[in-house]
Amino acid sequence: MTDISKRLDRFINSAQKKLIQADQILPIKTDEGILVGDVLIISEGNLKHIKKRDQMLFVNVYLNAVAIKLANLCYRNPSSIQIQKIYAADQEYGKWFVDSQILRTQHRKALEKPDYDRADMLYSRYIESRDRAEKSKNIAKTLADD
Repeated sequence: MTDISKRLDRFINSAQKKLIQADQILPIKTDEGILVGDVLIISEGNLKHIKKRDQMLFVNVYLNAVAIKLANLCYRNPSSIQIQKIYAADQEYGKWFVDSQILRTQHRKALEKPDYDRADMLYSRYIESRDRAEKSKNIAKTLADD
């Protein structure tokens, strides 16, 4: 049994070394969150926070792909300009997403009253916010994939 454990340990260490050589850090799930190197991704509902040691680097990250990319970049090159661009794109997405959800809720309430003129206006605003959220999401994911 110990021989199998040693082989598994060697395999894991070898795989981690190969990932590091390819500039990728293997995320490890812990009780506190997801650890990428010495950077921790903490989930709080739909939002993620990125912490390095005892310092909170980013709060309220909306997209999972962005959180993982930010954690990798913070571990490898914390002063990268790309980090701020990715975070800004994620925050733009979050702003439009929250706005679209609020407008959708208001639209439903207007239909229940019934206030159809207000419902039409809210629905058109909702569609605009939803489309902007989708566009911002695509931009953030593209930046995170690079």
